[in-house]
Amino acid sequence: MREATMPTIAPSADPRPARPIPFIIGILILAAIASSFESTMMYTALPSVIEHFKTTPGNAGWVLTGFLLVGAASAAISGRLGDAFGRRNVLIVVLVASIAGSVISLTSGSLGWLIAGRSIQGLAGGLVPLCVGILRENLPKKSLPVAVATVAGAAMWGGAAGNVISGNIVDHWGWHDIFVVAAILAAVTAVGAFFLPAPTAKPGLERVDWLGGVLFAPGIALALYGVNESSTWGWSNGKTLGFIVGGIAVLALWIAWELRVDKPLINIRFFLNRKLGLTLVATALVSFGTLGVSGFVGQLIMQTPKMAPVGLGLSAGSAGDISFAIGALGFLAAPLSGRISRHGRARNAFIVGAILGLLAAVLSALLLSTIVGFVISQIVLTGATSFMLSSLPNLIVEGVPGASTSEAQGVYMVTQTAFSGVGTSLGTVLLSHYLVTGTPFSTRAGYNVLFAMVAVVAAIALAAALFMRNGSLRDAEDEDVLEAERETFAGALGITPETA
Repeated sequence: MREATMPTIAPSADPRPARPIPFIIGILILAAIASSFESTMMYTALPSVIEHFKTTPGNAGWVLTGFLLVGAASAAISGRLGDAFGRRNVLIVVLVASIAGSVISLTSGSLGWLIAGRSIQGLAGGLVPLCVGILRENLPKKSLPVAVATVAGAAMWGGAAGNVISGNIVDHWGWHDIFVVAAILAAVTAVGAFFLPAPTAKPGLERVDWLGGVLFAPGIALALYGVNESSTWGWSNGKTLGFIVGGIAVLALWIAWELRVDKPLINIRFFLNRKLGLTLVATALVSFGTLGVSGFVGQLIMQTPKMAPVGLGLSAGSAGDISFAIGALGFLAAPLSGRISRHGRARNAFIVGAILGLLAAVLSALLLSTIVGFVISQIVLTGATSFMLSSLPNLIVEGVPGASTSEAQGVYMVTQTAFSGVGTSLGTVLLSHYLVTGTPFSTRAGYNVLFAMVAVVAAIALAAALFMRNGSLRDAEDEDVLEAERETFAGALGITPETA
């Protein structure tokens, strides 16, 4: 008789105890807040940086632009790095890099080192995609939409709070100490991330288009640097032309490369699809104008002394408090935009946002002289921002088949972040061309030209929206599933510096 044997029981692939879902969500909330706080914290401090280094708005603007350009590249590649090395591991590395960037900025004795530190901090732009990926790895599908919305919502408020916190720090201790808060927040989050569940092992990683994921950032930076230095070197100077032409050449090489690669990391072929292409063009336009300029110009106007041609003379703390209050009003408009966007009508919500953006630019130019008037213009601007940021993700979802949603999400995030950086840089450069001699203050004419540029770009975005078709490529899908995906997608993408 054969001896009976006990069946072999395979050891568990993950013997450690599972982490509670609230703990996972809590750590990822901290990570998303760290990302959004670092995005917004220097907007309120920008006037102080200009004064401290005795520099122009164009030069100081790189404190914002450097962060955004690196953030765009980080958002493009962080997900694939997470696939290769584990999302939790990459999350920790990005947080440690953020701490290093804060330390460099904190100890900086020159504007160049401050920009370098902020650029390293820009790696935090990849935190939100990593957070969403970790949630997908560890949470049941039924809990995922609520978890993503919770993390995204907390990050929005963290970004808005960045103006308040940094403004009051500037008033009481100085702008350097903002980086102390940022470093502590990132350090606490990194320690907590060590206790997240171990990343899922991957059997292998397909060939990744790393070059396509990062090449666009230096191309944009080179061209912008040439434009920025044009006020010093002159437009006909060989160095000016060299940087601009060199940057354009790098961007042309990047486009050619992405069209050649079978699986590009940033699929610019989406621009060839009518609805999705128009959506991405509209994203680039409003990110450049309404969203890119609004992040810094409001703080600049509110904190510039009354003795300047344009300035309300508020403290950094007061300006931050006003921005936070106005931002809270903007959040109230998001549900209305969502209702308008239902059943394939996201185009209508974006049209409302573009009209408000155009109106906000006109009001900003007309109502610069008083606090009440300027606050009115900023409320309209925040309404425009809310409608735009709520409708654009829905337009992305409507414009692609379900299998391409994640890929289109990546292109949208990169487009929005990169063009926000371009708008910030060109906006500050424009003001630098209209400085009152011997001062860091721009003339009224400079601000008028700036807001005229924003109005024109908003009008072009409105025209692009009018050529979009209502309806979704996915009308045949179950409406409840599609609606849940829209809400999850919009929540994950609604975290930008400009929401504050």
